[in-house]
Amino acid sequence: EQQKFARSARSRPRRSAVHGRYIPADIRRTVWQRDGGRCTFVSEGGKRCESTTRLEFDHIDPVARGGETSADRLRLKCRAHNQYAAECTFGAAFMRGKRQEARCRTERAQERAKECAQAKERAQERVPEQAQAGAQARVKAAEESASLRDVIPWLRQLGFSAEEARRGAALCAHIPDAPLEQRVRSALRGLAPNCVRKAAPVASGPA
Repeated sequence: EQQKFARSARSRPRRSAVHGRYIPADIRRTVWQRDGGRCTFVSEGGKRCESTTRLEFDHIDPVARGGETSADRLRLKCRAHNQYAAECTFGAAFMRGKRQEARCRTERAQERAKECAQAKERAQERVPEQAQAGAQARVKAAEESASLRDVIPWLRQLGFSAEEARRGAALCAHIPDAPLEQRVRSALRGLAPNCVRKAAPVASGPA
């Protein structure tokens, strides 16, 4: 009732003129109090509708035909009698088409909301996978960086320049999990192949 019929102490400034479908809070409150929060439809026998639920504001003069939005040109009606009045004014076929259009809009809005919710769920599911992949990539990069750092000092001690040491470390970057000695030998093969001796063949014993 506070939201629909403005049963509150304060009213916001009017957002539109007297023409249009928007009904300012002060007018809604006036109409609600005047009609007693009850449908104003009266049957041919003089009996007033007793409904106090699903009430709507009904323009006595339809907005489509230039009706004004003022307290004396509005009244409360339950949804059923408001629809009945609209059918009497515009015809049953016209109102059926309007209701069908409204249902289609509602269904499309629900479908869009469902698609957005599904897309959000899929995005949330991808986040842990992306985070895990990113963590693995960072670990691998750290391992490769550590591998390069521990090869370079050894090459520097062997007399290679800083640039040559970095080039040698790059030559053994494809085997980051290999022992340090093996990676140093791999770097030396690329930098100075003649400096790396091959293991001597083992002499075979007497037959």
